[in-house]
Amino acid sequence: MNRSPALLAGLLLLGGFGLLTQAQDANDPAGAPARPQQSLPLSEVMLYSSGVGYFERAGQVSGQAEVDLRFKVDNINDLLKSMVVQDFDGGTVSTVTYGSRDPLTKTLKSFGIDLTKNPTQGELLNQIRGERIEINTPNPITGIILGVEKKKEAVKDEVVEIEVLNVLTDEGLRSFPMSQVQGVKLLSDEINTELRQALAVLATGHDTQKKTVAIRFDGEGKRKVSVAYIMETPIWKTSYRLVLGDDAKPFLQGWAIVENTTDDDWSNVRLGLVSGRPISFVMDMYEPLYVPRPVVVPELYASLRPQVYGEAMEEKDAAKKGAVDRAMLGVEAR
Repeated sequence: MNRSPALLAGLLLLGGFGLLTQAQDANDPAGAPARPQQSLPLSEVMLYSSGVGYFERAGQVSGQAEVDLRFKVDNINDLLKSMVVQDFDGGTVSTVTYGSRDPLTKTLKSFGIDLTKNPTQGELLNQIRGERIEINTPNPITGIILGVEKKKEAVKDEVVEIEVLNVLTDEGLRSFPMSQVQGVKLLSDEINTELRQALAVLATGHDTQKKTVAIRFDGEGKRKVSVAYIMETPIWKTSYRLVLGDDAKPFLQGWAIVENTTDDDWSNVRLGLVSGRPISFVMDMYEPLYVPRPVVVPELYASLRPQVYGEAMEEKDAAKKGAVDRAMLGVEAR
């Protein structure tokens, strides 16, 4: 996980303890060995007449593997509530990572470079004042960003506002109109990483209807694994036909009408239909919860500081003496 994930310890039935992780994406940290992506086909579907369905995916993985599944955002709550992950033959379930539901603007503001308001190149450089950059001009120049200021410039009969980049170079302070800057290279690896991560989060926000759930398995050799969960599904319906003939016996035919609203083809899938209404509920486990905390201010804070006078003691004494003299003159006048 790249950035400040919210960790939620979860008990995976029959599979020991696992970790459900909410993060911006499911990428491994820099330097971590990449795990091969493997598929897990749908093997069993059980539909109930109460509006839910049981889905099971089963297959084989080899070594340390990762399986990515795509779900609609509205189904994530059911997934977190009911998912059971098993790794047989000595393997273990490592983590389950899913995309965060935090507002995109809140996530973007957590980075060192704020991309929430679609900043211009000048506004972007103004956010990283003090960083070293290399400016791509006819002669590349290296320096430290002082800031980006706006100046008014006369162009023909109009006065326009332009952005000017101020940089501290080895030769001193230099200014470059942004229209003349062909490119800027960030020399800080940390700022480069922050910018790339912010752009990656911005890219994940384009698909707001579906989220990726990454399941990681640890073990050696080929092993059987399975993932089972419950999701909301249309109820299955029945339809009957009765055919009557003059000489033939009555022919009764019944049909089960099933809608496949998933993205998978139900080929080679064991399908079961249950006419029952098990208790089913929806619990919001996907929405991040933040608890408001009170702000405690130490009492008598002001009395702990020495009093600071706003004027010199000599001036204050002179003002007091003048006030006394004026009072005495007033008494003598009476």
